[in-house]
Amino acid sequence: MRLQATPWRTDAVTEVASKVAEFKLKSVSGPTQVDLTLRPPGPLMVGRRSTHDLALVGDDHVSRDHAKIELRRLTHSGKTSSEASDWAINDMGSRHGTWVNGARLTPGRQCPLRVNDEIVIAPWTFRVVGPGGGTGMASSIRIKTIEDTDSMAGSISRVAPGAERTLAQKRLTLLLDCAGAIHGAHDENSLAEAVLDAAVLGAGFANAALLRALEEDGTIEVVAHRGEIMDGARGARLSRSLIREASKGNAVRLPAAMHHRDEAHSIMQLDIDDALCAPIMIGASVAGFLYMDNRNVGGSTRAAEDATEFAVGLARLAAMAMASLKRIDLERRHALLEAEQAAGAEAQRWILPPRIGSFTPFTYIGESKPGRNLGGDFFDVAPLGEGKVAVALGDVSGKGVAASVLMTATQGHLHALLREQHDPARAVSTLNRFVHPRRPEGRFVTLWLGVFDAENETLSYVDAGHGYAFLMRSNGEVERLDAEGGTPIGLAPDVEYTGAVTPFRAGDRALVVSDGLIEQPMRTTGQRRGAAFGAEGVLACFSSAEQPDIVGALFDAIRRYAQSERLEDDATAVQVQW
Repeated sequence: MRLQATPWRTDAVTEVASKVAEFKLKSVSGPTQVDLTLRPPGPLMVGRRSTHDLALVGDDHVSRDHAKIELRRLTHSGKTSSEASDWAINDMGSRHGTWVNGARLTPGRQCPLRVNDEIVIAPWTFRVVGPGGGTGMASSIRIKTIEDTDSMAGSISRVAPGAERTLAQKRLTLLLDCAGAIHGAHDENSLAEAVLDAAVLGAGFANAALLRALEEDGTIEVVAHRGEIMDGARGARLSRSLIREASKGNAVRLPAAMHHRDEAHSIMQLDIDDALCAPIMIGASVAGFLYMDNRNVGGSTRAAEDATEFAVGLARLAAMAMASLKRIDLERRHALLEAEQAAGAEAQRWILPPRIGSFTPFTYIGESKPGRNLGGDFFDVAPLGEGKVAVALGDVSGKGVAASVLMTATQGHLHALLREQHDPARAVSTLNRFVHPRRPEGRFVTLWLGVFDAENETLSYVDAGHGYAFLMRSNGEVERLDAEGGTPIGLAPDVEYTGAVTPFRAGDRALVVSDGLIEQPMRTTGQRRGAAFGAEGVLACFSSAEQPDIVGALFDAIRRYAQSERLEDDATAVQVQW
């Protein structure tokens, strides 16, 4: 038997998309330029497949199914800070890995994203850009570099790797003295200030800046600066060709002697006599630049003879400190995420009813298993007296603490309503009016609620956008309990839900499940995502289970299918039998 799963979807996508702040993934380098807007609800698939949301074709370093970017959670107000996003990235077991801020992600482990995070899926490097193109750093400035590529052709000299080995002893002493200040920096802004203090003191340049490349059109971020880098009303004036050459991974120098040459015309217009740019490398990726120059000095200020070697050594120290800061930040994010999940999972466990219960003549078995990320599944059972019992299964959209809190509020209010209103349609309509003004923006709840009535031998139920409830008659026939009762709860304030009634007699069994069971993929040996367990898998267990614990048999089957004790998403199932 094949039943098509048709849970409610469309309006929720529109609702979520209208509430979540817009973040982007922009390429810093790579074979092709990328400007991807992260649109809810996700997930956004990344890989070599042309059908993916971000198709990175033409390079075998990218796996077919490389990574996915998914909506994680919202704050209670539904708004984000200037740095935190609602998104997370997850490596899908790629061969060459996904890197965030120089750290390789553990496959299957979600990594929350922040504005200005650098993501490497070789040979592409991307940066997370916040709403309005923000970088998330309050003190930084975004500027356009001067396009001088044609006029500078052949004028820039590349410094050979290993040049820092010729560093004079006096500069080495100064570099070591500066190392303590650099590694004592507690964030990237203070690190930038320490680097520039050392650069100006040791290299002999009057002007210095720590830069971060943002876009391929030459726009850069000035994290911190010294001297006349910011030139009054004209803004910052920097050589794009010098920075572009340094982005290839080596320090570059525009020597003072070349300013008499014709091809130096654009630099002369900037009154720059001498300039140097050293890349700050984290692994194989350029995380920033140390830029120094002398301008408007008429030769009165000259760089030290070993300024290039000093700058290369300083950039290496900065890279190590920056990598350490980024690693600590990632560890903090993971720890915060895991603490949230543990606290939420514990709260969910104690508010659920016992796994097995009986309210004559009905018995029930219910179970809820957390997935890789904290979600919002719940089930509840409420005796109503006079031979009636109510059973509910709900699923809050999204993940994280916000989903868990909304789940708790929804379940508690519904439980109280059912003691006063035995009509499921009235109860759900009232619940919707409670949830709508209190939910975090962009959230909603799908719900199936049924009232089993022994005296009248009926099941009255409402399906509010859920779609996964089944009934097996005593003769083995299976039907779907999916009469549409209304949209998911919380999207509109004045929805009046409608119910349906079907016979329910001795020997009949009902089974309600969440989408975590339906959508659980099969584990595969390759990188391709396996087929979903599907409604067919649920029905196969429902129809063939000879033991009374259908829920236990279903979870055993799903774990065998996934070849894992940990499921992709939270999963819930509840059965009722007369």
